[in-house]
Amino acid sequence: MERVDVETLRFETIDGVSLEGDVVSRADPTGAAVVCHPHPLYGGSRHDSVVAAISRALVEAGYRALRFDFRGTGGSAGEHGGGEPEQLDLVAAIDAVAVPGQPLVVAGYSFGADVALSVDDPRVERWVTVAPVLSVFGSFAAASDGRSKTLIAATGDQFRTARDVERATDGWIATDIVAIDAADHFFQGRLGPVEEAVRAAVA
Repeated sequence: MERVDVETLRFETIDGVSLEGDVVSRADPTGAAVVCHPHPLYGGSRHDSVVAAISRALVEAGYRALRFDFRGTGGSAGEHGGGEPEQLDLVAAIDAVAVPGQPLVVAGYSFGADVALSVDDPRVERWVTVAPVLSVFGSFAAASDGRSKTLIAATGDQFRTARDVERATDGWIATDIVAIDAADHFFQGRLGPVEEAVRAAVA
């Protein structure tokens, strides 16, 4: 099995907050990715099992993936800001991992999915999100953006089912909804299908 390297990285936001993350990669990655975690006030961090599954899938697909802690979480400084300051965190993470000339994927789970979809940095090639709640912001920059978006959602999600996600994103441009059956918001026992859906989205 090919070796997977994990490197802990510190980087800073434009407003001076020091963040911590892990860069996960195999030899000779062909792209970069950033993975955003679920709500920190409910236990979310870069070590979440769904975040790990998304990162694994991206690494297997050839990406160098940065999973990081939002401000006020884990090894990151600052305080949780409810979503808007976390947009600055995501841009800083993109700055830390983006490679000119290589594709960049922005991914996220739950709260992190919403933050991901709210940032339309020109370096992003596509968005891949899991269980977006679509309630952190009033609108999402990605909605009217022509770049590819894949929103992966559980049919039994307690907060927004796959069908609800489909309805809520009606009219979004270049958007695919992928439903995962027999799963709820936390995907216990269903991480395999999540990884398969992420790999398919970036293939």
